Amino acid sequence: MEFCPTCGNLLRYGQSQFFCSTCPYIARIERQVEIKKKQLLVKKSIDAVVKKDDIPKGPETEAPCPRCGHDKAYFKTMQIRSADEPESRFYRCVKCEQTWREE
Repeated sequence: MEFCPTCGNLLRYGQSQFFCSTCPYIARIERQVEIKKKQLLVKKSIDAVVKKDDIPKGPETEAPCPRCGHDKAYFKTMQIRSADEPESRFYRCVKCEQTWREE
């Protein structure tokens, strides 16, 4: 990434030059860029926010399962965002054990 030395905005690339979209600055590319080191990026595994054990078999409510359509589910509320945001409600189907979050 290159930034404009005049106004500090991110420079855009086009026609073998970098240019600023807000001011008249242009930086021409005169030589080839040499890549000195290549590194493969490894994706991190994504952990589930709520696991099966987090929603115990306890309070039930009427909530249609998105997978099987069964109308009963266990539920649990958790504060997963900041304190000024509302709680998130998670459900687990009584029949197929599909877990989902209230949208």
